[in-house]
Amino acid sequence: MPYSAKLLREVLDAQLEMVCRFARDGTILFVNRAYAEPLGLIPEDLRGRSLWDFVTGDDRLHVEREMAKLRPDNRLVMVENRFETEEGTRWTLWRNVGLVFDEAGNWLEAQSIGFDVTERKRLEQQRELLIAELNHRVRNTLMVVQGIAWQTFKSADVRADRLEVFNARLHALAAAHGALSRSNWTGADLAGLAEQVIAASGAETERVAVEGPEVMLPPGAVVALVLVLHELATNAIKYGALSNGSGRVVLGWEIGDDTPEGRRITLEWRESGGPAPAAGKGGFGTRLITTSIRHQLGGEVTLDPAAEGMRCQMAFALSAAA
Repeated sequence: MPYSAKLLREVLDAQLEMVCRFARDGTILFVNRAYAEPLGLIPEDLRGRSLWDFVTGDDRLHVEREMAKLRPDNRLVMVENRFETEEGTRWTLWRNVGLVFDEAGNWLEAQSIGFDVTERKRLEQQRELLIAELNHRVRNTLMVVQGIAWQTFKSADVRADRLEVFNARLHALAAAHGALSRSNWTGADLAGLAEQVIAASGAETERVAVEGPEVMLPPGAVVALVLVLHELATNAIKYGALSNGSGRVVLGWEIGDDTPEGRRITLEWRESGGPAPAAGKGGFGTRLITTSIRHQLGGEVTLDPAAEGMRCQMAFALSAAA
């Protein structure tokens, strides 16, 4: 038994989501009550009008570009844009479905189901403002620390190379902060981060291989690993495989299976072709490496200054680092 037009209208008007069917030129063919009410209208008032009357002007090009992706083999497109209502601008997420296509595959009619996401957008904007303020404060703090160090040590009996080492470590810290800033503090890609740190240390990058599966490091691991890789790279340049013209370094990693502690990552720094490591007690750099992995990340680290070159193996749970 076919449903009556009255019943179908009642079903659509009972929906809390906004429903709009329209032609390619924007002409509205049908809307439900949830679509019309925020505009202070009834559904009958909107039939024949243009949906572009209610899309914020700056968003129209974006919406048209996204809608052009509708094809017979791609019938669903999600679009987020501002919607001009009687009470002001609201952000809406639209689920657009292509319904009618011409012989060339261009859509002729589509239907949208809209969800108000204004509160989510406000929270996102607030988060961006907070992150921008955090970035500003961290950059200022690093500059203050550098200035204090310079003023403190410039007249003291401190070797210039010691101050350079300190500044280099501070720059590595700033690089970690920069990587987190670019991702809004969600983490950083390990391969890109490693390549950036190694290049910033002054190493000949063509002599350093970075190998491993794609992995996003959680924010808690980024700062610790940046400092560790900076120490390993500068050590290799001064005393290890990168101190001559023939040595090489390989930084590789593997992702292990899930454990009760979470998914584990194992990294290894391997040097070859350089001078034999000198015997002796490790200095601050060694302590920095071990402290960063063991205490900050709750992992394990092994430093092995073998005759063929320095090896450093590190392992920690990614979830713990988060």
